[in-house]
Amino acid sequence: MNKTYLCPRCGQPMPSRSRAGVCLPAKKADIFDTIDKHPGITAEGILANCFDDAAGINLVRQHIYQINCMLAGTRTRISGNEPFTRGEYRIVREAEK
Repeated sequence: MNKTYLCPRCGQPMPSRSRAGVCLPAKKADIFDTIDKHPGITAEGILANCFDDAAGINLVRQHIYQINCMLAGTRTRISGNEPFTRGEYRIVREAEK
């Protein structure tokens, strides 16, 4: 299911959306939202929820890597390597100290 939002009047892609204080492009914001709504989702689940075409698992992993690079200056990240949950993605928000 592709959730790229287009302007209803002119058909142009809508601007980036802010997540954790960082503006993410529409596809990356959709991936972030999917993981946030479904903690523990696998790459296959993200692929089924966010992509229409025959995209591969590596595409999902690359998007997650790029999202984490964009979130590097924040206390938020996407993790898929938590103990006992390898391969399941979730949003990790670190508490302020």
